[in-house]
Amino acid sequence: MKTLLVGYKVSDLTNKMLEGEVAVHTLDIYHYHSIKKIFKRDRVICSPHIPDEPWDLIKFRTGPKLMSGELALDLLQEIANTGAKWELDYVGRERDRNELLDKVRDRKRQRVFRAEWEASLPGGPKLKLCSYPGCFCHRRGDEGGLALAEVVGRELKASGIERPKLLDMGCGSGMVGLLVNSVVKCDLTLIDSHTRAIEAAQENMKNLGAEGKTVLSDNGTDETGFDVFAGNPPYYSDYRIAEVFLDTARRCLKKGGACYTVVKNAENLRPVQERYFPQVETINRRGYAILKSYA
Repeated sequence: MKTLLVGYKVSDLTNKMLEGEVAVHTLDIYHYHSIKKIFKRDRVICSPHIPDEPWDLIKFRTGPKLMSGELALDLLQEIANTGAKWELDYVGRERDRNELLDKVRDRKRQRVFRAEWEASLPGGPKLKLCSYPGCFCHRRGDEGGLALAEVVGRELKASGIERPKLLDMGCGSGMVGLLVNSVVKCDLTLIDSHTRAIEAAQENMKNLGAEGKTVLSDNGTDETGFDVFAGNPPYYSDYRIAEVFLDTARRCLKKGGACYTVVKNAENLRPVQERYFPQVETINRRGYAILKSYA
């Protein structure tokens, strides 16, 4: 029997579950690497959508604390559309489980989860951007990202650098890098660990005619020579993920290049950034703190 496990993290899996012709699907390259490292599995698939293969059984693990309701419904609709037998491993209330199942029973009703929305910088054009469930701030631009883009765009425009190399890490749909690019043409590199974010960023770059590339990575990039690093890292896990961002910035920026990160409370991130850069300046915008350092 050819089985696909969807929505399972490394802590959910056991060697017994992986016996036989079993593949594991994940949306995030971090979870892909974690599963490969612990279980030494060849069949771990990291992709934005359910793999199009003749599965005999698909087991889907989800619940309110595991993923957003919209992402769960999107994935379950894809699973139902494969025609394979499937099982729902639901972590939560029975009532919520039944409501989710009710929404996919009507196979004639196919929901579209891709969303479009607009964002702009002061003095710049309105950009139409798209996102998908699983993207950070699906369906809207987050205030912290807008604050980061406004500061980077303003300062980069004033710098007079011609076609700067800009690294947007944790890019999500690519909003920050693409907004900056709308006021200063850049050579963009957009990085995220989530396949749905990369899918949206690629689409947005193509639609807006931006020059550059996207990178699926949970550990930055080895490329160097960037003029600007812009990062909006998640701040859970005691700032360990923020440290991955800052280590990338330190490695990838050219001498004199600028690192910008955004946070709600500067006092929490500032000492972390000071471990990677000798000086940190705080710029307040939209109720957020933009921390700026030079390489």
